[in-house]
Amino acid sequence: MANSIQSDTRFLTRKYLLMSADIVVVMTSLLVYLKYFYIQDLLPSQTFKENPGWYILLAVLWIVYSNAFKLYNTIYAPRIITMLKRTVLVAMVTGATYLLIPYLSPLFPNSRLPFFIFIGQTVLMMTIWHIIFGKYLNKPAIAKRVLIVGAGWAGKKIAQSLTDQTVVDRIGYEVIGFIDDDIEKGGYELEGIKVLSTSNDLFAYARRLRIDEIILAIHTAKSVNGKLYGHLVNCENYGITVTQVNLIYEEVTGMLMVKPNENGFALTYDYHSKPDEFIYVIVNRLINMFFGVVGLLICGISIPFVWYINALFSRGPLFYSQIRVGRDNQPYRIYKFRTMVVNAEKGTGAVWADKNDSRITGPGKFYRKTRIDELPQFWNVLKGDMNLIGPRPERPEIVDELVKSMPFFNTRHMVKPGITGWAQVRHKYGNTEEDSLIKLQYDLYYIKYRSFLLDISIIWQTITVMLKFKGN
Repeated sequence: MANSIQSDTRFLTRKYLLMSADIVVVMTSLLVYLKYFYIQDLLPSQTFKENPGWYILLAVLWIVYSNAFKLYNTIYAPRIITMLKRTVLVAMVTGATYLLIPYLSPLFPNSRLPFFIFIGQTVLMMTIWHIIFGKYLNKPAIAKRVLIVGAGWAGKKIAQSLTDQTVVDRIGYEVIGFIDDDIEKGGYELEGIKVLSTSNDLFAYARRLRIDEIILAIHTAKSVNGKLYGHLVNCENYGITVTQVNLIYEEVTGMLMVKPNENGFALTYDYHSKPDEFIYVIVNRLINMFFGVVGLLICGISIPFVWYINALFSRGPLFYSQIRVGRDNQPYRIYKFRTMVVNAEKGTGAVWADKNDSRITGPGKFYRKTRIDELPQFWNVLKGDMNLIGPRPERPEIVDELVKSMPFFNTRHMVKPGITGWAQVRHKYGNTEEDSLIKLQYDLYYIKYRSFLLDISIIWQTITVMLKFKGN
């Protein structure tokens, strides 16, 4: 059975057709720029025939950035604006990077105007093309029509996720109905979706309703009896994709599925994370060392300003340190710029900070919003206690409390904690057990799927958070 939405033949076909057309458009943009706006006495104009390397480099950059920022994951989005936002971002980054690469791209313009003309022109041409694609070539009819087998907890959970507007905007699923062997559920509506029939009619309904994908929302192999298995095989032989519910949930939410039980919470499916590739481990450590050095240089530059502002508004130590839980549950000492009043936890012990916590100083609010308070942690990154990207490190006291209701919480300690991470950029700061559960689901997703492209996406989203003063 299918392992991922990305293996859908229809999605891949549309993705690569659109990517091919995008490459043609972006190369046309370069041709127009060179012919009408690029002014160099020795090279008055350059066509593809005269210098193909320029065009090939631009195509490669477009492919890299469009995949890094998941541009083509918006193909199924019903709202055009979803695709256009990402189109503008990819076009800007591609154009700027291209002109800044020496030797392999046209000579840097004598004035700044052609530089901005090329970027603006690329953004404009790609935006117009994607408006045409979204309006006339990507009708809502291409939304994937799905049946959910199993109208229990997992079935209702995935139905909620697939009908959530933010998911619809990005991917575009149309949930046609449930199939469930509980006769009492027949004809009822769950999450606004009707239970159509039992598994005996699965194949017939799948053909009649022109279903593209069947989501198997059943937890155990025992629940998939011989007859149901036969119907699922018939559907696959007919060309209908069958996918486990947890894989769909992870793809559309970026989280792992967790179910409440009498003891707290439990993972819906067994957790498996692939071993990191050797090249990823080596390059990741080199990148962390590089960012550790750069981060400490920035931290050193910031120290006089932070010290002066604190001296004016919040006298006391410049830094503060705490014990946090690292990889393999090993404790280590973390360092940050102080953002709270001195002795903030006197009489209370280890507690979460509230959104409008009175213990946070005036300058501390700014440091947190811009993530400046995190800069000293680059010392931990350089030492190897932390990575640039990973789960947020928690205090031992808080970990001990969360493990009681989430026995799998320590799974996040399979990797080094990070200054930023998937949970930090996807979810708001929270000080409740519910927030911790949501962030844990994001952390486990990152551990399971972490890669260079996911790391790049997290870094980019972190920069966006900093520039928008959305840190906490």
